[in-house]
Amino acid sequence: MKTLTNIDDNMNIKFNNIKAMNVISENAASQQVAGNRAEEQEEKTNLRVIKIRPAGNAKMFRTLTKAIAAGATTLIVTTRVDVAGCGYVWFGIRKGYTELDGKLLLNAQIWNYLLAFLMGKELPEVTEFEPDREICCQSEWLAEVAAEVEKLTPITSEEYNESEEGIGYLAKKYHFPNGKVVMPAEAMEDITDLLN
Repeated sequence: MKTLTNIDDNMNIKFNNIKAMNVISENAASQQVAGNRAEEQEEKTNLRVIKIRPAGNAKMFRTLTKAIAAGATTLIVTTRVDVAGCGYVWFGIRKGYTELDGKLLLNAQIWNYLLAFLMGKELPEVTEFEPDREICCQSEWLAEVAAEVEKLTPITSEEYNESEEGIGYLAKKYHFPNGKVVMPAEAMEDITDLLN
C-alpha cells in the first residue's frame, strides 16, 4: 500500500512539474511577443522613411532588387488595385532604421519574386515588368490574394485604426520570416461588433 502511495505522490509531483513548465513556457512566449512589439514600436519611432517617386515599373523593380542586394531584410507589401484595374503593391523595403517606399505594378513574375523574398526562398528571375491587366473586380482579386497568402503563412494579426472623422478601419496582416503582406483595411462602424 505504501508503494502505491509513493507512486501516486511521484505522479502528482511530475504532473505539477509539467504544469509549472507549461506556465513558464507560456510566460516566456508572452514576454517574447511583448519584447517584439516593443522593438517594433521603437523601430517605428526611429524609422527613416524615404518615398520613391514613381519612375516606371522596371526602374522601380530594379530599385527594390538593389535594396535587397544591399542587405535589406524586411519587406512590407500592401495590396491594391488602381483605377485602370491593375493590381499593385505599396512596398516598404527596410534595412536597419531606413525604409524605402514605392509603388510596384504586379504581374505573376513580380508577385512570385515578392513572395519568395518574404518566405526567405531563392529569388526567381524577373524578365517581364509590364503589369497583368486581367484583374476585373477589385474585391475578387484581393480575396484571391488573401486566400493565396493564407496558404503560405498561419501567422496573422489585425490592426484597428480610427480616422479623425470617427470611421474605423480593420487591416489584416500576414506575417512571414522576412516581412508581411498587409491587406486593404475594411471600414467598420463599431469595433465592438467583433465581440459578438
